[in-house]
Amino acid sequence: MSHQIPTAPQDDPAENIMAALAHGMTGHPEKAAPLLEPFIVGGPVTAVGLCAALAETSARHTRKALPAGGTFGLLVLDATGKTGDIGALPPGIRFAAQFSTAWANGERDTAYALFHALVQPGDEQAAEALADGVRALFDMAVVSLNEMTGRTS
Repeated sequence: MSHQIPTAPQDDPAENIMAALAHGMTGHPEKAAPLLEPFIVGGPVTAVGLCAALAETSARHTRKALPAGGTFGLLVLDATGKTGDIGALPPGIRFAAQFSTAWANGERDTAYALFHALVQPGDEQAAEALADGVRALFDMAVVSLNEMTGRTS
């Protein structure tokens, strides 16, 4: 039985996130934007909730493989494959990397502080950085789900 993945926002926020991720997993990430947009326009509370849901999706499966007391780290490589500087990343991408690492390690206060620091200016640059960060978190979640399920698209 084939099911149609919704393309319009649903009443249940979880359904929107699941449908958006399903579109990403099936190779149609462009169909996710309308499903995720209500979280962003809903304000900081719903936007950080979306970021948290995407970060949790990325970390959940791999967290199980950590040894007792183990934590996630953050390694940045430059174009040559050498260790890079996190500060050299664009703000949205830097946010996604730091937020997802903090979230995966259970450092919720740090993750929330990173979010608030990103959006605090409240200007166009902050909005663009948030959009880039959400897209990066979304992409990480899709990659994680594809790896977990053995999908290639």
